[in-house]
Amino acid sequence: MADTQPEVADITLEAARKQKIHNLKLKTACLSNEEFIQDLHVSDWSETQKQKLQSAHEKAAELLASVESGTKWNLTAAYDIQKLMRVCGLEMSVRELYKPEDKPQFMEIVGLKKTLNELKQHRNKTRIVSFTGTIDNGLTKLEKVEDELRRSQLDATELAQVPVAVLKNLEECMNVTVVQSALMGNEEQVKAQLAAIEKAKEIRNVAIADGEMAIAEEQFYIKAQLLEHLVELVADKFRIIGQTDDENKMFAKIHEVQKKAFQETSAMKDAKRRLKQRCEEDLKHLHDAIQKADLEDAEAVKRYMGQKDKSEKFIRENLEKQDESWRKIQELERTLQKLGTERFEEVKRRIEENDREEKRKVEYQQFLDVVGQHKKLLELSVYNCDLAIRSIGIIEELVAEGCSAIKARYDKTNQELAELRLQVHQEYLEAFRRLYKTLGQLVYKKEKRLEEIDRNIRTTHIQLEFAIETFDPNAKKHSDNKKDLYKLRAQVEEELEMLKDKMAQALELFGPTEDALHQAGIEFVHPAEELEENNVSRRSKMVEYRAHLAKQEEVKIAAEREELKRAKAIQSQQYRGQPVQGQITQ
Repeated sequence: MADTQPEVADITLEAARKQKIHNLKLKTACLSNEEFIQDLHVSDWSETQKQKLQSAHEKAAELLASVESGTKWNLTAAYDIQKLMRVCGLEMSVRELYKPEDKPQFMEIVGLKKTLNELKQHRNKTRIVSFTGTIDNGLTKLEKVEDELRRSQLDATELAQVPVAVLKNLEECMNVTVVQSALMGNEEQVKAQLAAIEKAKEIRNVAIADGEMAIAEEQFYIKAQLLEHLVELVADKFRIIGQTDDENKMFAKIHEVQKKAFQETSAMKDAKRRLKQRCEEDLKHLHDAIQKADLEDAEAVKRYMGQKDKSEKFIRENLEKQDESWRKIQELERTLQKLGTERFEEVKRRIEENDREEKRKVEYQQFLDVVGQHKKLLELSVYNCDLAIRSIGIIEELVAEGCSAIKARYDKTNQELAELRLQVHQEYLEAFRRLYKTLGQLVYKKEKRLEEIDRNIRTTHIQLEFAIETFDPNAKKHSDNKKDLYKLRAQVEEELEMLKDKMAQALELFGPTEDALHQAGIEFVHPAEELEENNVSRRSKMVEYRAHLAKQEEVKIAAEREELKRAKAIQSQQYRGQPVQGQITQ
């Protein structure tokens, strides 16, 4: 391209040189003829000379008309863009303006459309539903921007970078795990655990009904272990919800992405508005310059035509005077010679004036051409600025809609997580209640078992003391029984401590759920209170049973005493009057 421009300049200079030679030939021919006329003025005058002079005058008129019509200076550089900018005070240079040969750059916009279409085919179908409208609107707006850009000379590379962050956030938002899907596996495990708990409960009830207390106690432990695992499963829901919450938290600052995008688009708009304002100011300067040039051209043409009319009138008068001089040839020879000289000077001046006029016309025409070209560039730049501002506005709408959709989805997800977290807290309350009450029943039974062992130990100890006192051989058996009872007591105490630790641990883990339920305003009876009420009720029932048994024992003892009294009375009547020895013997 750089090598082509010097070649074009050389060709233009060569053509201008040839044109200059052509103009010089025309002037030389005209002036040579005028010199010939001068020679005729000083020659011997005759009719032949007069005819020759007339013929020469006719030829001179033709040559003069040829000079005036054939003189061209349009290949001489008289006006260019630098002179235009200097004269008109223009601010915008050609390199700053859009040109018709400039091609629009919008492949990045096509890339954004491709990205949105890929998001439309996203694997997370449940999230696509939330963003279908946003994606479709985005595709429509990008197609509109692409149509606008195809009719422009704009480079949309920078503009295409504005919504990239929003689209990235949109894709990441669609990648967030759906908490309901993540909880499905946990829910299935919870159901299986609940079924196992119910089965253990049924086996325990059957064992209690059959009096198989060892099996019932084993099922109590199995149920407690199952409930502990159930509590762990329910607590694991908090972890799953927390993971989804962590993934969703990154979209809390989406307004910052929107703010940054609007700052970039505002900067682009301001730049295009400044460019448009500068172009409009240059267009105004050009408009004023064109009006001024038109006025100057009209005045110059009027002035030239006035001078040409004067010249035509002068030549006509000159010819008339020459005719008069022919009649007075002898008397006016000197006058004729003088007039011929004046004619020569006038023709020479007129030729020079014609040169100046043609050069002025060329400069004026070149001015119009340069102004026209630059005016088109400025108008094209204004058009592109308007189109760019519209495109930027569309991208701003795209960014705003995308950010609004993400914000709405973020708020909705937070609300769903809060509701689901409260629901899980309620579910955790029920699981904790069942576990705590089960462990409490085991603790109660173990404590009662410990009391019974203590009573048995005291009884065995008394029996051992009686056996030792009488050297009873059963003392060994009572001693072994006492040792076995102490071992059993230690085992029961260990189990009791283990159960109490589990109850304390479960109660501590229930603390966050208890606080969350209180904050949500949900009223409930604490499982510890229910357990205490159940224990009191069970103890009351046992006391009634013992009282009933004690009453029956008292009745039996009273009946036995009465029977002993009657037996003694009968015996006293039978042995009354007999000797004591006989009574003893009998």
